[in-house]
Amino acid sequence: MPTFKSLILPHQKKDDGTYNVKIRVTQNGKSKYIRTQQYVSAVDISKRKENGKEKIKIKNQAILDLMDEMVIGFKKKLASAGPSAEYWNVERIVEYLTSDIDNFRLDFIAYGRKIADDIEKEGRLGTAKQYRIAINALVRFIKKDTLDIGEITASFMRSFENYLKTEPSYKGRYTGGAVATDKPKGKRAVSLYPSRIRTIHNLAKLEYNDEDLGIVRIPLSPFAKFKVAPIPKTKHRAITIEQMQQIIDLPYKEYVRGGGEPVFNLAKDVFILSFALLGMNSADFYDASVISGNIVTYQRVKTRTRRDDMAEMKVRIEPEIKKLFDKYADPTGERVFSFYCRYKNADIFNKMLNIGLKDIGKIIEVDNLQYYHARHTMATLANNKAGVDMYRVDEMLNHSDSSLKLARIYVERDFSVLWEANRKVMDLFNWDNIN
Repeated sequence: MPTFKSLILPHQKKDDGTYNVKIRVTQNGKSKYIRTQQYVSAVDISKRKENGKEKIKIKNQAILDLMDEMVIGFKKKLASAGPSAEYWNVERIVEYLTSDIDNFRLDFIAYGRKIADDIEKEGRLGTAKQYRIAINALVRFIKKDTLDIGEITASFMRSFENYLKTEPSYKGRYTGGAVATDKPKGKRAVSLYPSRIRTIHNLAKLEYNDEDLGIVRIPLSPFAKFKVAPIPKTKHRAITIEQMQQIIDLPYKEYVRGGGEPVFNLAKDVFILSFALLGMNSADFYDASVISGNIVTYQRVKTRTRRDDMAEMKVRIEPEIKKLFDKYADPTGERVFSFYCRYKNADIFNKMLNIGLKDIGKIIEVDNLQYYHARHTMATLANNKAGVDMYRVDEMLNHSDSSLKLARIYVERDFSVLWEANRKVMDLFNWDNIN
């Protein structure tokens, strides 16, 4: 059987100072080289003179590990060819090993958009949007609509990261697309976009490679060398008990002539509903379809595809918010709320809520008040003001505790304890002005 060795050839130095890493295949004293998609620079190598000739050795362990992975794949592929492969000459061996690699092409942009579409079909609209935004940023960076996956290297990702640090923030338009703003991107975006690119790349390798059979159509592992910066933790977005009371007491804006109800009124109402229904997300308001008496049952859109219990949640409609609930109840009975009749999808619904909340934020003196503040506020006040322990707060938020995964199989969940905890939070406020 042939032997394999990863190396670089000193005389094949590129103009930018890098070298292509090759794998030398030797059979019966004859050698041929397989070109890889990995390049090394001066920091990855060591040089020395031997008998008047320059010898270059790869010293970057991450690259060496990647090449070892490719060699293992080649050996497995040869083994799958049967005993006759042992007698092939080196030309036939290399041709066999590289046939898939040489012919394989994958448009990373198109593949990434397909991944986003698949995620959206699962109902995870917010996550799908993140992937699309990351791909759109990549398109702006490369200034074209196609990108072969083989072009994504560690060096490429470093350049993309630097580009994101200087690119302005983009804002979506109602007509579609996005336009640049005069604000810089936040640290979260600079970390999140490369993170989404990494996930897409890993999914492609999982789909198109089969190391057990020696099929390595995508040999590069750029994220072994390029480390995505950790995504900054979300800042606390809770408002004070006084500010929450202000929102409850806010007077409605008058209807605009010839138009519907001001978005200010919608934002106020749904913010209060979310707060009083254990921080229910806007996507779940849009989607919920099961109600029995005063109990709404839904599966949390954000996590239902990732949990064995489908992230099921039951929330009780407290008397204080019954008027608000009835105001937005779906008269057809198809869903719990009528928001789906007003807005094309949950993403647009959430966007409209945040538009209205900007005006509310100015009144209560909270910069950039957003819908998610309701969820954070409910949890914070439950723990800090109503005396609900942190474990119970986690349950109220419908978070999943991996340490209790097995117990959840045997212990039926009692939602009534969550409703009683929520009752304590509700009792912190005066609800007389709800109408």
